Amino acid sequence: MLISDESPARVRILPAGVAEAVGDMARRGEVRTDEVELDESLLRILELEGLIRAVPPGRPPEVCTRQAADDSSVSLSALWWAAAFPPATPEDLTRRLYFYGRRPVSARWSSRLPDEQAVEGWLGLGLLGLEEAGYGRLPRTPDTWVWRRWGKKSSPHPSTKLYVCCVPEELPAVLRQIMPVLARPSVSGFKLGFDLASVLRPDKFVLYLSDTGAADQVAADVAAAAGPVEVQPLPFTAATAAGPLVTRATDPPDWRGRPAWHERASWRLHVCRLAAETLAATGHASPQERVAAVLERLRLAGLNTDDWTWTDRGR
Repeated sequence: MLISDESPARVRILPAGVAEAVGDMARRGEVRTDEVELDESLLRILELEGLIRAVPPGRPPEVCTRQAADDSSVSLSALWWAAAFPPATPEDLTRRLYFYGRRPVSARWSSRLPDEQAVEGWLGLGLLGLEEAGYGRLPRTPDTWVWRRWGKKSSPHPSTKLYVCCVPEELPAVLRQIMPVLARPSVSGFKLGFDLASVLRPDKFVLYLSDTGAADQVAADVAAAAGPVEVQPLPFTAATAAGPLVTRATDPPDWRGRPAWHERASWRLHVCRLAAETLAATGHASPQERVAAVLERLRLAGLNTDDWTWTDRGR
């Protein structure tokens, strides 16, 4: 563990080999990079996350600088939005990025859906025939308490997830219309927001697939069954053949020794955490420089920020 001298103090969990070298750097004070037995890209990651200070400081590669300046996608819009805030903690920035695009809990929505039972009735869950389609209700856990989840007992472990990004007003109708798609063998489960705040998120409806190769076909069939609906854009997900209504992601693997208090990261939470650490560590720079630094950090983690998928290095 690396404990910072910030106020309040923050703790980082590092692999043993990395921690030993970083600890040696901390004890020795200023050292040259060629005096440290760490990979050059790993040293850059430590710099981007504010764990070490390089003199002179490193700079993002040109490809990241260009993307930060030119990309107008929802993912870059979210990063620019977060970079415009005054100095904030990584935890606060993670939340801001993760919930980017969520609709406000307005008085109109609150009166319409005042509690969890009202949300369930509004969704029309009792009329969907989920048991006939092979689904069973999954229990809520500390990591999944904001979700209503269903799974098929006979399905393999899911390998890919699809986000159905309709606006909240159209969620009940979309859910009914795509039930034939949910009944297919390639769809192993799905989840929906549990309460008002969670159904106002852009990632309110998620399908899990046991066959990664079926993702584009399932996405296209979902879009065709849903018909022309308004999209609530979702950042940090990959495009599918269905366009912006249905996007995709693959979660990172769990890691050995993860403490019970450390929530397992989904794809989007993983991206948001990495981005937030870099934004917090580069608060002195301009917004464009901070966004470029985030893109570099994500690429070093094995993410392709051109299409928001894993690279071979990341998998």
